[in-house]
Amino acid sequence: MTQAQHTDPIIGQNFGNVQAKSLLGRGGMGAVYLGYHAGLDMKVAIKLLPDLFVGRAELVERFLREARLSGKLQHPNIVRTLDVGQSHGVYYLIMEYVEGVDAQRLLDREGRFTPMRALNIAGFVARALDEAHKQTILHRDIKPANILIARDGKVKVTDFGLARSLGSTATALTLSNQVVGTPNYMAPEQIKSNEVDYRVDIYALGVTLWQFLTGQLPFDGPTPMAVLLNVVNDPLPFPDAIFNPLPREVKEAIVAMTVKDPRRRLPNISSVLSVLKKARDALRTAGLDSTAPVNAAAPAETARSQDPVKSAIAASRQAPQSQQMDDPKNFTRPLGMQAPAQPQAKPAPKPTPGPKR
Repeated sequence: MTQAQHTDPIIGQNFGNVQAKSLLGRGGMGAVYLGYHAGLDMKVAIKLLPDLFVGRAELVERFLREARLSGKLQHPNIVRTLDVGQSHGVYYLIMEYVEGVDAQRLLDREGRFTPMRALNIAGFVARALDEAHKQTILHRDIKPANILIARDGKVKVTDFGLARSLGSTATALTLSNQVVGTPNYMAPEQIKSNEVDYRVDIYALGVTLWQFLTGQLPFDGPTPMAVLLNVVNDPLPFPDAIFNPLPREVKEAIVAMTVKDPRRRLPNISSVLSVLKKARDALRTAGLDSTAPVNAAAPAETARSQDPVKSAIAASRQAPQSQQMDDPKNFTRPLGMQAPAQPQAKPAPKPTPGPKR
């Protein structure tokens, strides 16, 4: 036990039938501890709402809403909620403990995923979302950090703290009237505070898949507001270094999931699973079905320094892009077959003057 854990007053406390054993991590909406459930004889995760949030009604309601919504979901690709309550002056949520790591940490470690591995993980997340959507629940914060990869390879979606039920008449909760979500993964209609539906989760999953393949975030900016503006206005870049070697079905799937206009985006998870299957089948046909880590033998920083993807993404952001590339109707045209820019003619070299006589 570390000195910090030795002085942590939560360690050793009981929350219902669960005793807190060690700190797993802290986030914006609270701390998560490893616990032991004596009645079930199993490890569990304990999520605690911070003390300073207890007096804020909207944050307490969001915390309890996560428990109510996630408690309805019973699916092998969703982290189960086991109990919720209040003890020692704090609200707690008892969840299934997943021994593993989240996808963001894997990306940080490996640089990026192989295409087949990326598509496989996205497929499992889509199945989790399918179950949530059948229960009229939107996740609204799909991103690599909320996707857990267990040691046995199972994929589980967690953190329904921003979830919303379409069956509820309550409006989405916000912090000080701010837009709720993670900027890079938010759909344009979510940023604009327009009416949202299941397609916001589809958009976020498409961006997440793009990040799995590239190891980068698609939109950049000095402030969260700048990122939000770029999400609304800028097309998603598709660097040649990553996407040209892949079957066109991979890019088609991402484009169809991330169209800015939700009316032209894939409408449901069934259609998402269909395009992901086509992309996986195309990878197998092309012999690109490896799921081994891309940079397993190299440290993350070294891998990135040798990776041309970051510069390719930057170049693609600066290059003019046709709005038609954001149109799923153009899938009938093979991707990467656009006419290349004609090189400018080089001026004729000046004659070298001869020796003076």
